[in-house]
Order: sequence, then C-alpha cells, then structure tokens
Amino acid sequence: MFQNKRKTDSRIRFQNSRFKHKLEQARGYKRAKRIAPMGSGEIFLSKIGLGSWFSRFATLLIFLVLIYIVFIPNIFFVKDISVNGSVGDESSVIKTLTDSYLSKTLPWPQKNLILLSKKGLKNFLVKNDQKILSVNSISKKFPSSLTINVTPRVNQFIIQTASSTDFSVANDGLITNEIFPDSSGTLPGGLALIKIGDSDGIIIGNQALSQNQIKFLNQMQNQLPGVVKSPIIYFEMESLQTPDFTADFKTGPKIMVTFNSDAEQILSRLSLLFSQFSASDIKNLYYVDMRFGDNGYVCKRSAPCAQNTVIPNTAASTSPTNLTN
Repeated sequence: MFQNKRKTDSRIRFQNSRFKHKLEQARGYKRAKRIAPMGSGEIFLSKIGLGSWFSRFATLLIFLVLIYIVFIPNIFFVKDISVNGSVGDESSVIKTLTDSYLSKTLPWPQKNLILLSKKGLKNFLVKNDQKILSVNSISKKFPSSLTINVTPRVNQFIIQTASSTDFSVANDGLITNEIFPDSSGTLPGGLALIKIGDSDGIIIGNQALSQNQIKFLNQMQNQLPGVVKSPIIYFEMESLQTPDFTADFKTGPKIMVTFNSDAEQILSRLSLLFSQFSASDIKNLYYVDMRFGDNGYVCKRSAPCAQNTVIPNTAASTSPTNLTN
C-alpha cells in the first residue's frame, strides 16, 4: 500500500555540485567583526545598554514622554477640588491652601494627580489652617479630580474664670480665643459653659481639655438632663487640673462626678438612684455625689451639708445610697 522512498546514496549526495558549493561557503564563513566602543562616553553607554542608536532613540523618546506627563500640563493635572465636612466659607480657604500646595514644583511636582502626596497635603492643611481639626481622607479621582474630607475645628465650650473672663474651647479641647458677651451681656449660644476657680493654664493656644474629658462631658451634657429632668446650666471645676467637676441644673440637685470614673456606669447608677425618688424628693435634694465607688451620697437642702458654701471633697455628713446592681 505504501511505497518506501528510495534513499539517495551518500556518495552521490556528497558529489553533488550544490552540496559542494554550500560546504565551501560554510568553510569560508567569518563572523562579522564587532567594533569596540571608542572613548569613555561610548563605553559607558554600551555598559548601560545604550550602545546602539536605536536604543538611544527609544530611551530619549521615553524620557520626553515622562517629562511631558510630570511637568507639562496634561489630563492628569488637578483641575477639580471638592471639600466635604467644612463649615461656612472654610471650604474656599481649604481650596486656596490646596492650590498653594499643588503649586510646588520642587523637589517633586504636586500638581500632577499621579505624583501628588496625600500625606504631604494632609500635613500641610492641618499645619496651615487652625480651623481644620483633622483631614479624614484625600481621594484621587482620575484623571484630574481631588476630594478632601475634613473634620472642622469648631468651638464647643466656654471656659469662664473667676474674674468672669471667657474663652472659647474647640471640640478638640484647644483654647481658641477670648470671647466677649454682646450688648445684652449674653455669651454665644450653643456652647457648654464651664466655670473654673483657678485660671492657671488658661492661655490661647493651650490645651484645656483632653479628648477623654471632652467625651465624658459630652455624655453628661447629652444624658444627664434626661435623668434629672432638668437642663444643665453649666459645669463647675476648681481648676483644669482637678479630676472632679459638678453639673449645675436649672432645677434639681447638683451632680458631682469625677473624670476618673466610667461615664456609662455613672449614668446607669444615677438613673437607678433617681428612679427611687419622687418629683418632690428631687426638688429637696441639694447635691448627689457620685465620686466614691458604687455609692451615691445624697445631701438634702435641709441637711447641714447644704449650708456649706463649698461642696465638700469627701462624703462626710451626707446620706449614702448603695447603687450596686
């Protein structure tokens, strides 16, 4: 079925003129002589892979493209800046500061969204704008949009010294400015008032309250009125260094608390305590001292402890009420 192909005799193949010609060509083949680079510059280029003109041209082209992308205005240059979380006209201030930062070209251009350092911009904004409490995030949206999310530094407290000098305190505890009542003698509304006896350390730019103290005061401000059934008028502290403070209410007793305790436990125990009193009983209370463990010490208006002009630092002469669950 299949026919075997006849093999050519090797003696005949070797005598073939074409084969002899190829053999002669192979014997006379010489590899092309490589020209060695001349001069130090040529040697250096050859070592880094730029020995040929083609490689040099390709490298130059890539270099020019990189220069264009980095330095020449193009689609990756920031054109749109949006600010979230700012208050009032602060958004325009943040945009102006951002533009100032993006204008920096040395040592590394920042206008280009690809090269923009989000950490650098964040630090720049916080350092140069006292009204920014923190920069929460900076988002790049290619090709040319930038979104900045901030938490503003806003006034939250008023500290009033014994000499009736008032200072505003921001939501991070920083003393921001001295403030003055209006023509009717009214201080700015919406700020919690803290009265202190010792004004040491009350300097604009100083830290008046820690973050833990602010959190504690906020919890008391938000939840104590519901327990006592009366709004808080002000908080009172001997000084910024003391761990104790008193909450004074429009009606009802003073509540004495310490920053060293747990706010949730204090509120829970006060709720338990006040649930045992009638409305008339609450009106007859002068203060409730919650600074000593699981006990709440109650002073009635008719008791000797209510005659003291200064609330005592100990629970002596008061009536203990156990609040252990």
